[in-house]
Order: sequence, then structure tokens, then C-alpha cells
Amino acid sequence: MYDMAVPNDKPGVCAKCKGSGVYSWGASVNGKMQHSGPCHSCRGTGKQSRRQIMRNQTYNRHKLNELAGAWLAPRDTEERD
Repeated sequence: MYDMAVPNDKPGVCAKCKGSGVYSWGASVNGKMQHSGPCHSCRGTGKQSRRQIMRNQTYNRHKLNELAGAWLAPRDTEERD
């Protein structure tokens, strides 16, 4: 699974971590997520600036191109007619 960045539409509170600076994922046990770490969309600040939004958009574009390239790459090395 590839985790994509979540760029905001405009600067402000981070949409991915909802301003906490901590991104949580995995199963929820007794209302608490099993895994957490610093939010990479806002770099743990809880807010996204225009520069961070641009960084997130660039990261997502790069990651999608990488995934699409791997998916579209030929599976064998034989030439086809």
C-alpha cells in the first residue's frame, strides 16, 4: 500500500492529521488507532503552507508516475510483432 500525501486546497489546518501533527492508521482498538507517527503532509506542524501544498502535489505526481510505470512496464523481454 502506498500512502499518498493529502494536500490542502489552501494554506491552513492540515487535512490529513486534522491539525494534530500526528497521523494515525491501522485497526482501531477501544477507539485508539494501532499505529501513529508524524504527519508527512504537514511535517508534524498541523498546518500546511503554500510551499508544503506544492511539495505534496509534486510527491503525489511522482508516486503516481512511478506506480503507473511499474504497472505498464512489459512483463517479458521478448519482442512482439
